[in-house]
Amino acid sequence: MQMLAETSPALVPSFAQPPERVMDNVFWRGAAPRISICVPAYRHDVSELIAALAACEDAGLAEIIVHDDGTADHDTLAHMQYEASRQRIAVRLIAADANRGRASARNGAIAHARADWVLLLDADMLPDQEDFLTRYLDAMDASSAPAVIVGGYSLRHTRKDASKALHRWQAEASECLDAERRQEAPGRYVFSSNMLAHRTILDMIPFDEAFSGWGWEDTDWGIRATKYFPVRHINNTATHLGLDADAALMSKYARSGENFARLVKAHPDEARTMPLFRMARRMRSLPLRGAARKVAGWAARTRFLPVSLRGRALKTWRALVYAEAL
Repeated sequence: MQMLAETSPALVPSFAQPPERVMDNVFWRGAAPRISICVPAYRHDVSELIAALAACEDAGLAEIIVHDDGTADHDTLAHMQYEASRQRIAVRLIAADANRGRASARNGAIAHARADWVLLLDADMLPDQEDFLTRYLDAMDASSAPAVIVGGYSLRHTRKDASKALHRWQAEASECLDAERRQEAPGRYVFSSNMLAHRTILDMIPFDEAFSGWGWEDTDWGIRATKYFPVRHINNTATHLGLDADAALMSKYARSGENFARLVKAHPDEARTMPLFRMARRMRSLPLRGAARKVAGWAARTRFLPVSLRGRALKTWRALVYAEAL
């Protein structure tokens, strides 16, 4: 069995922040990748994603960098090490000493990338096609200058689960869009869950680590990148496996209000084009806003209601939550 070699912290480049453990499989040292696949992870085993990427066409032209953002779960880390040792693709696992959020984890993974092009994938994604990497390589070859190339995402391999029907409805309505639709507002639909970018862009425009926890850091990054570089959307989807049950989804939204307010402050012109911002701003003057939020939240969580009605209630509830932060 191939074993992963652990790199001494003293050998980690000085730009690698925060302190971390680095573990490489046997293919890492001799690899000359054309594309670096960077995966931020927190409390998530990415073994399935590593195996799926290794099975893709042209996987030999890629390297995988997993940045575990302070999970401190030795069993999960050991399982990822084992999976990396079984695959014929260069893999580096990075275990950070503390959790610092998604923006920091993405920047931390990118710091270890060796290729000129970096593919960002979330830990709960899975490629939809065997030629997933080939499509991105073709898009790279067709780009005459640094660019951002967004593949989009789907729910193709996600099992239907009544407890997650609300999140499914929200994703299908707002996020699982074809390239033509996304290209209408290219910066807004830069989902870093499946996005390729030239290293020049990522060095010039890192993810803003002032966005804490979950939400909106990739929209901020997309808007900033669009001001200087072309953003191209293609149909090269990956499945989002990590749909949340109602309580978990609404908890994430409840905690993301400050990030949304930060986005609005940084990009007021772009925010004015967003339906969610316009709704939240109108809600600020709504009488009995707290009572309205309770009713909308109840409707969103109530499973005997039609899911389309629950989805609209969720949007109203989210706008009311964000109205408090604006």
